[in-house]
Order: sequence, then C-alpha cells, then structure tokens
Amino acid sequence: MKKLNNKGFSLVELIIVIAIMAILVGVVGTQVIPYLENSRKAKDQQILSAWNTAAVSAYSTEAANLNAGATYTITIADGTAVAASSSVTPDAGTAKLEATFNALTEIPTAGYDFDDMASKAGKSISQVVITVNGASGQVVTVTTCSDAKYSFDPIENK
Repeated sequence: MKKLNNKGFSLVELIIVIAIMAILVGVVGTQVIPYLENSRKAKDQQILSAWNTAAVSAYSTEAANLNAGATYTITIADGTAVAASSSVTPDAGTAKLEATFNALTEIPTAGYDFDDMASKAGKSISQVVITVNGASGQVVTVTTCSDAKYSFDPIENK
C-alpha cells in the first residue's frame, strides 16, 4: 500500500483555530470600544477648543470696535444662527464680533448641527456659550447637553 503524505490541517484543527480567534476578537473588541468613544469625544473637544480660539481671535480683531469693559457672549445653539450679545447695550461692535467669529469658524448661517459631532456626548450638545470678559480678557466656553449623562468640561483661555 501506498502511504499518503497529507500536508495540511485537518478540519477539526481549522475549526478550533477559528473558535479561538473568535473568542479573542470578542474579548479585545469589548476592550477597544470605550477607547474609540473617548477618541471621538476628544475630537469634539478639539472643535469646541477651536471655537474658543476663534472667539479670542475675533475679539482681538474687533477690539477697536468693542467696549473694553463689556462682557460679550457668543451663543451657538443647535440648528440656529450664531448670536452675539453684549452686557452693554447698545453696542455697535457686537455685530462685527459675530461676523468675524462666523468668518473664522465657517459655521453655516443656518446654524451648526450638533449631530455632525463624532461622539455620543457631542451629538447630545444643545448649546455652546462662549463668554468673553473684556475687562479681564478671559474667555470661557461652556456646553449644555440635552442628555444629563454626557458633559464637557469648560474650556478657559486667559
């Protein structure tokens, strides 16, 4: 009789290897998913930080037109146009501050859609308020989330 030279894996060996790989993917997958959400939230935090920096730049650009002692507020609400207001009324520089901020951030005139954010926390944002204190030069960005389990820390520039 001729001896067969079987070179390869048996079906049982292949099934065992596939089962082990499936278990490893299941275990590793559950460990990686929270890191993915954290990276998405960090990306959203970067967008908020860029808006904070744009507010600083807009304030610096329009400083000659603004009241140095006033506090200016830039509000970005879900699906509405960016609105700027001042603690001193009337303040002719508010419209220029708003226009400069819009030009720097390129937020559509129809408003920002927070559903475009990457994370679940970002999608739950309903409003972003950027406050520029003219007297101290401090800029603070505060977000309001519609879902209480999500939040972003305030961003401050001094």
